[in-house]
Amino acid sequence: MMLADSFTLNLAIANSVSVLENISAEEIVKEGWKYDPPKALSDVFESVMGAVFIDSGCDYEKTATVMEDVMEDALEVLSPAIAQNPVSELLEWLAAQGCTKVRFE
Repeated sequence: MMLADSFTLNLAIANSVSVLENISAEEIVKEGWKYDPPKALSDVFESVMGAVFIDSGCDYEKTATVMEDVMEDALEVLSPAIAQNPVSELLEWLAAQGCTKVRFE
């Protein structure tokens, strides 16, 4: 549960949750960049995991167990071989070519 006093944020979260609930973990991992959910969702997840860590007496193993259980579907798909999102790939290529300034319009 997140208390937010922003109609726009609440609407964006509701729309993102609706979309994310209807796609596979594999699609979220491989093409999640396309959906661009509000940062508040990852902030809430980070806060919950931080609370688990503190409430467990800073026990990494217990926290890792909870994290693995929550992220089970995504962890099955994650791999270093997964391609980055296209913007990251473009920016890395540009940097390798010596470009120091990039502007998107």
